[in-house]
Amino acid sequence: MTTIDWVATGAMLSGIGTVVGALAVIGAAVIGSRTFDNWKRQKLAERHIEQAERILTATYKVRRGLSRVRSPAMWGHETDAAEEHLKANGEWEKTFPESERKSLATTQAYYNRLNATRDDQRALEECQPMARAFFGEELEMALEKLNHQFWTVKVYVDANHNDKTGADADFRRKIESTIWEGYPNAEENEVDQTIAAQVKLIEDTLVPVLRTAKLK
Repeated sequence: MTTIDWVATGAMLSGIGTVVGALAVIGAAVIGSRTFDNWKRQKLAERHIEQAERILTATYKVRRGLSRVRSPAMWGHETDAAEEHLKANGEWEKTFPESERKSLATTQAYYNRLNATRDDQRALEECQPMARAFFGEELEMALEKLNHQFWTVKVYVDANHNDKTGADADFRRKIESTIWEGYPNAEENEVDQTIAAQVKLIEDTLVPVLRTAKLK
């Protein structure tokens, strides 16, 4: 009859238990690490989607804002509001002749349009840091260039007011194509083309992020 060395057997089983326990700890650590990595990737993907939505929303608001600012149709209520503003500031009474007053009122009406887009301009500007961080410098520059069109329009609104004679036909055409959307047509309008190019770049960068998210 064989005698079992219970002391040795216990030591062996204890050793096996230690190894199994160690493997269990390692396995749990590996699984935990993978879970944490997956969580990080998911959170990062969510941040990309969140920023893509934010940037696209701001982009479309700015595009609409630029369209409203550059609308060739100047409505009576806009010039009336501009005149009231100029009268309240004392500019109306100081301006002569009547043609100059009309030009000043038109300029102020454009200023009112531009001022109405300030929140949209600010929202797009605030998107730039995260646009660069998540999607790269090219997207950041596209946002900046799109927003810059408001400043370009203002410069040529001022030029329109100061160009009394319209003697330089090329300069006159440049003024009108800057402050008027679609003049003489969308293909020849430099500002229209600049806006469209920046919006396309922004969409090409961000829309795939949102479409991929919907497929998950």
